[in-house]
Amino acid sequence: MKPPLHPFIVITGLAVGFAPQPSGNAHKPDPLVLTVANRRITASELCSAVGSLPPPQRTGYTQHPALAKDWFGPLIALAEEAKREHLTVPDAEKLSEVDLDNALAGELIRSIADSVKPSTDEVASYYAAHESDFEQVKARHILVSYATAFGSHSTRNAAEAKAKADEISSQLKRGADFAALASRESDDPYTKPSGGDLGNVVRHQLDPAVDAMLWQLAPGQTSAPFEGRFGYEIVRVEDRRMQPLDQVRDTIVGKIKAAALEGKQQQIVSAARIALDPAFADSPLPCEVPSPPFQLKDSPLVPR
Repeated sequence: MKPPLHPFIVITGLAVGFAPQPSGNAHKPDPLVLTVANRRITASELCSAVGSLPPPQRTGYTQHPALAKDWFGPLIALAEEAKREHLTVPDAEKLSEVDLDNALAGELIRSIADSVKPSTDEVASYYAAHESDFEQVKARHILVSYATAFGSHSTRNAAEAKAKADEISSQLKRGADFAALASRESDDPYTKPSGGDLGNVVRHQLDPAVDAMLWQLAPGQTSAPFEGRFGYEIVRVEDRRMQPLDQVRDTIVGKIKAAALEGKQQQIVSAARIALDPAFADSPLPCEVPSPPFQLKDSPLVPR
């Protein structure tokens, strides 16, 4: 499985009808804007690259070259490293310069990811060191919502919801069946038919308040009512177990690959010593932005 491209990379097609160029005529100088390792990026090259972006980034990067540096500099660093490693892309001669840089950087990332092959021992060590990431609980909940809670269709107010949740909690303490009460009283339409069954849940999967409570309870324990995003909650943990290593092996391999890829990219980018020319620290890029299409006004030929 090949990991997605790193956020440094922006795969684009060139923007239709907009290709910013340095302002002025061809006889004006093309100032240096960026240096990336041994590659010098002039205004014309950076303006052309910025022109391949969607309008919001295009405008922001033109006005603030430091933002353009943080996007384009790492991209060029990775592309130049790809060249040093003699990586190639199909139909390179048909690509624009920015698309070629994108393609080379993407090829480098794939090459790095393919080169990372975690051993059985590395996978087992990661599993042992991150046990909490692979723990899951089987749980149920009862939701008592109120009008101002997130996504609520209830008409009761918060005080009424709290009073109802307290009454349900009292019934549970007197031995009432949790699933039966959930089927009758819960305001969660998704879990109510199954007695509030949340299934097997891993950390950070649910509403943060519910998530925090689940991991405080031992199997067989039921919480007191507490407030979450959707209203007042009562949760019960029925079981807690570790997911078997074989079940999460692919996930672990992906995490190890991602960490190695991130580290290698950061190493390449850091070594490139990306620098913005001081002249553009507080000045916009000299890119021409085309005027809106000319349209006659107050004429019967102009559609209204």
